[in-house]
Amino acid sequence: MLISRCFFEEVRYDGGKIVDPLVEKLKPFIEAIPFCPEAEFGLGIPRPKIRVLKKYNQRIIWQEDTRRDLTFEMRNFFIQYLASLSQIDGALLKSKSPSCGVGTATLYEDDKKVGKTDGLFAHIFKKVFPDLPLEDEGRLRDKSLYYNFLTRIFILSRFRVEVKIENPKSLLDFHTRAKFLLKTYHEELTKEMGRLLARAESEEGKFLHYETLLKEALKKRPDRKKHANTLYHLAGYFTKRISPKERHHLIHLIEKFGLGKVDLHVPLELIKSFALRFDENYILSQIYLEPFPAELY
Repeated sequence: MLISRCFFEEVRYDGGKIVDPLVEKLKPFIEAIPFCPEAEFGLGIPRPKIRVLKKYNQRIIWQEDTRRDLTFEMRNFFIQYLASLSQIDGALLKSKSPSCGVGTATLYEDDKKVGKTDGLFAHIFKKVFPDLPLEDEGRLRDKSLYYNFLTRIFILSRFRVEVKIENPKSLLDFHTRAKFLLKTYHEELTKEMGRLLARAESEEGKFLHYETLLKEALKKRPDRKKHANTLYHLAGYFTKRISPKERHHLIHLIEKFGLGKVDLHVPLELIKSFALRFDENYILSQIYLEPFPAELY
């Protein structure tokens, strides 16, 4: 994961470092690629502040102290850096930064604050890697965004590590275990993935096509209704085998989730307990039950 370097070192404009509880919790589970766009560009530590400035209906990176427009040089530097990355699963950047903010950087017009926008580096990341998850740590205070970001990061990582062109069975195994998760995100593309696996096609072509569909399917964050539909589907594996009181409790928890009164992992844990009781290995194998390490909930 590409991640802002200020979560690791004193590289902020004021020479400071950011210690964020969420990022600290995540660090043991990722292979971090720390990067500070401003320090790596050569603005120094500490350095005069930069800001995103609206000028002639364009957004530029302006350094007030030096009266410099840094947009062109920084854009070229960022494009070259991102093009040099071999393979990443996504990025987590610093909120509110004129370089890294994901919709959270302050936009100025003259000396007036006129709104929020992407930092320049975040903007270019979206252009270079339009299919990869990107967030800043401030936005991840929203539980739904947090859950979605981690789900996407970890499933893309699973695909990269577990699915190999030289092992055709690995793609089928992945799709089987990811089926409930993918249907929650995009049912039509999940069906298309299934049809792709059944077609006679070169393994390399099938792999690349599947990867494209996977990234496309994960782009849109599913709402509570879509998650609730998946939960009801999973519950259907057990409703005839559990007691009426257990069935009522399970349905009640799914309804509470749909109303936003409990988090997703609450009904999922109960479904998992039923799968363990009845030895439902197909359900237990589903990535949807634990899309990222339980320690990160």
